Amino acid sequence: MDVMRSVKDHIVRAFKIPDPYNWGYPVFFGAVGFAFSYFLLKLLFAGTFDFSSTSLIGCAVTVILLVMFAFVAPAVLIAERGGINITGRYTGVGALILSFLSGAPIYLIKVSFHNLSVAFWLKNGGSVIFPAVFYHVGEVSGQTLLLQVLIDTVIPAFGFSLFFLGAVWQGFSEKNRRLAFVIIPLLIALFSFDFTDIVAIFIIGLWLCIVRNHTENIYGPILALIGARLTGILLDSIIGEIDLTTIRVYSDIPSTIYFSCIPALIVAAILMAFFRKTLGEFHFAYSADIYGDNRKPDEKDGGKAGGFFKGINLTFVLGIIILVAMWMVLLKGIRI
Repeated sequence: MDVMRSVKDHIVRAFKIPDPYNWGYPVFFGAVGFAFSYFLLKLLFAGTFDFSSTSLIGCAVTVILLVMFAFVAPAVLIAERGGINITGRYTGVGALILSFLSGAPIYLIKVSFHNLSVAFWLKNGGSVIFPAVFYHVGEVSGQTLLLQVLIDTVIPAFGFSLFFLGAVWQGFSEKNRRLAFVIIPLLIALFSFDFTDIVAIFIIGLWLCIVRNHTENIYGPILALIGARLTGILLDSIIGEIDLTTIRVYSDIPSTIYFSCIPALIVAAILMAFFRKTLGEFHFAYSADIYGDNRKPDEKDGGKAGGFFKGINLTFVLGIIILVAMWMVLLKGIRI
């Protein structure tokens, strides 16, 4: 009986907010929220709505539910109960402006890797694999474009930043901060459920961690993603993404993508080096006054976090199992 009671107590403790806090704890609740949203959406689109999940309105419903249950709700609940500051602190408008401008290389990376990945996959005999959430629009008007930006950028950017760069980020102490630059991009890619863009999403996740570290808040990454979307609107006619709904085989892809994507990646690398350097200088200028005395906040990022290996626990393992199961469902062609 003592053994059973010990096992029960261990399981109960595993699902309470840990003290010290760890980075693996939110993963389980994000995965459960995503799975719950998936089954709820399958039920809703089975007959409740008279529009499809791939329409603009259907995608709006999907994105709102997924972001709310998988990212916003877990992050807010964890923050309230654990007393964790997941939004960060304001460090000046200059850093936020630079974050917004850094959206330009993000767009170049996204579109270049998207096109190259699609071409490589189809050339090697693969078939088109659609992401878990996408929409198709015929003619684009001003109102339609505004709704597109809202549902494919603004809402996901807020939810992703609040969860990954807030709740998960605070699970890494300053000592383990470098590991956050690997773990968080991997988790972002895993939660994206976008096979084609998984490499691009990992790189973008790494950049968002850099922005989060230099701005010390989640608003920098949010503005970076919005800046990337606006850059796409301006440059779409010059370098745009291949529309997955219009291709089936490798011959459908124009060979000109190589002449646009490779230079775009070079330009993106140069711009990212510039913004990383400049953001670092802004961060240094804010963190130290003219006499060189560091301005230390009341509680630094990860101030309540434990060691790195504290994050690899029961909740984390269960969350990963759920995500792997969802990926298997996606790769078999079963979508929302």
